[in-house]
Amino acid sequence: MAEDAAGAAAADATRGTRQRLDHVDAMRPIKQSAVISTHALIYFAPLSTSLWASGMLTLTHFSRDAFLFVSACMLAYSYRDSARVALGRYWQRRFMSVGLVYIAWTVIYVPVAMATPTTSFPFYRLSASTLFSTVGLRHLGVALATGYYHLYFLLLLLEFYVLFPYLFWLIRRFPRSHLALVVGAALWQFAVPYLFRHGYLGFTISPWLETRLVSSYPLYLIGGVVCAFHLEAFHDWVVRHWRGLLVATVALAALPLVLDALHRHYGFLSPIIVPGGDPFASAVIPYNVGAIIAIYLLGVFLVDRRRSPRTRAITKSGSEAAYGIYVSQLLWILFLHQWLAVSGELDRVWWVANVLGVIVVTYFAGWLFSAVFARTALARALVGRSRVTWASLWPRPLEHAVASSAAEVGEGPLNLTDV
Repeated sequence: MAEDAAGAAAADATRGTRQRLDHVDAMRPIKQSAVISTHALIYFAPLSTSLWASGMLTLTHFSRDAFLFVSACMLAYSYRDSARVALGRYWQRRFMSVGLVYIAWTVIYVPVAMATPTTSFPFYRLSASTLFSTVGLRHLGVALATGYYHLYFLLLLLEFYVLFPYLFWLIRRFPRSHLALVVGAALWQFAVPYLFRHGYLGFTISPWLETRLVSSYPLYLIGGVVCAFHLEAFHDWVVRHWRGLLVATVALAALPLVLDALHRHYGFLSPIIVPGGDPFASAVIPYNVGAIIAIYLLGVFLVDRRRSPRTRAITKSGSEAAYGIYVSQLLWILFLHQWLAVSGELDRVWWVANVLGVIVVTYFAGWLFSAVFARTALARALVGRSRVTWASLWPRPLEHAVASSAAEVGEGPLNLTDV
């Protein structure tokens, strides 16, 4: 992957904030695959007994940080040439791209969470009297306030959206503060979880709450914003050093796995250092940064003009469906888990085969769901994008790959047409 591999992407990155960054859009299906892998491992792998399974979970957890980094970067990129953030337009865009989807899918997942597993299709049963009761209302209120399972990603974005105008002002007002902000965010990312876990700040918070607080991800959010203001320099540096960065990422991936193995066999390491499934462990942070850069490079590779029209069409189709895949994935995973449990395949089939099969089926089911509902009146609420025509469902690969900025990509947090 030489420097000229990024030709089209680099050109797009310098045309202004209303231009799409195709290589960044290409990161979305990669990240969604990692998110699905994380949840497939949680539901189908023996995490408590298999070091291999827990290690794979450690390596796929970067998807959350990548999601936040890229979302913050693209939001800041869309505003970096503006003198200020017009709050009226800003919040209208934020609600339509994230808030509406969050509310719609919370309403969908509350009945799912209250359903009882059964042995007959569709393998779950829900009592209407329970759903439409004070118990059901309480479930809905808690889910809206805290984020159902994976939907807390969107809740984190909404928290960040509250802070962004102030962070934007700070960066615009003090242009020489960028490096200091990133260094401070890195120190916070390493130190504050340790302080929380040991109660050195006078209080402790649960891991469940920690994952839902925007203060738990300063390096990825602030780093994303700062990168947006230097995106061309960041892009050129990453593409120029791609070999070394990929090698470093592989080495950094090995570090938490080795520490996990040592801790499991000898138990002499501090839990805040050893991952053990903890996404905030110190040993994982360098790998997370490397993994974000690695999928950025993969995005550059996938949209390069030297790729075949079919490859570029598949990549773009995955980008369009990524938001719908993300929000709907638990529907398919829960169904598959209960189906395999009832059929006995959950115990008879090797867990690796189950995980791989679930990843493929979940991704395809989410893609099909997104492709269908993007062409209905529910497109904005269910898949976070404007409605598109049925005629565009099966575009010719050449047209789909070349006219990348002519058709609207799924909006969501990565839409650059914010200003």
